[in-house]
Amino acid sequence: MTVDDERAQALLQVMRGAGSVSAAARVTSLEQLQGGFSRQTYVADVHDPEQPGGERGFVVRVHAEGSVVDTDLEQEFRTYQALEDEPVPTPGVHGFRPEKDPAFGGPFFVMDRLPGDAVNVWRRRDRAALTADWEGARGLAEDFVQHLAAIHLVAPDRVSAFIAPRSFAETVALWRTRWEEIRLLRDPVVEEAYAWVLDREPVPVTPRLVHSDYRVGNCLIADGRITGVLDWELAHLGDPRFDLAYMSLDYHGGKFTAPGSPLLGGVADREWFFERYAQLTGEEVDREVVRTFAVVGALMLYALLSTGVHAYATGVSTDIRQAWGRFTLPGLRQDLVGLMGWRRTDWR
Repeated sequence: MTVDDERAQALLQVMRGAGSVSAAARVTSLEQLQGGFSRQTYVADVHDPEQPGGERGFVVRVHAEGSVVDTDLEQEFRTYQALEDEPVPTPGVHGFRPEKDPAFGGPFFVMDRLPGDAVNVWRRRDRAALTADWEGARGLAEDFVQHLAAIHLVAPDRVSAFIAPRSFAETVALWRTRWEEIRLLRDPVVEEAYAWVLDREPVPVTPRLVHSDYRVGNCLIADGRITGVLDWELAHLGDPRFDLAYMSLDYHGGKFTAPGSPLLGGVADREWFFERYAQLTGEEVDREVVRTFAVVGALMLYALLSTGVHAYATGVSTDIRQAWGRFTLPGLRQDLVGLMGWRRTDWR
């Protein structure tokens, strides 16, 4: 039996246990996708003569050793489960193996493969396509804001059994600890930014489901509409304004070593997005609170990208993209300075 056959059998075992496929099902293709800093991802085609249509596509999410971001795979699986009845387009799930599987190298779960592809805001042609949507039908822009509003309107008790609430101070402490554990060098700008956000702690709100990495690159798109919102491994119960701020960072508009799109997240005009969000949720967007959370989001990115650089430098990862983070860090420092008001910005 080859390694691929072992993986196929492990996949079928979990799916049969979940009642998703019959005993006659067989895996016709299984391929690992490139990318994934916290998960390894495989796509599979399964032929099941006892199911309508016979052919179905699935995705396998694996928490493998050496992941740069160590997050709870079961929480991610249960989040997808909880969202199946919510107006947020997410894939259905088909079984979870919590113990380390020798075939895949770690615990894994299986979910549906949705139609569509992810865009890359750091690629010029993808930014142009997003701009064309904004200047035209705005179907993608409307989906993007509607789905975020729907996430924040999920009843907290739908997920509170497996996602613990996290306060503002706890969120700041989480990423500060991560940065200090792998600090590549002493950085007075970053140190000042942590002090700055703690001095501006906003008045707490009722904790809501927060995606924590909501951006167009974590969505699937087909025919100009969003077909799926993916990558829930950083989700927590907290202040929903974190998502609004994080997605607003220039980095998520395609800024790497050069400026990207002027649109929020590469998708929509900032004020239009905030106003439309307020209409959908009934909650006005406090721009100063968003500015505070934008610094928190930039600090999270700084910690994550530094972790990737450190992982590559120490041999934990051989993914060259991890090393590329070093080119992004200077731009993030610039953004921190601007957001804190040391130079003129458009946040106020």
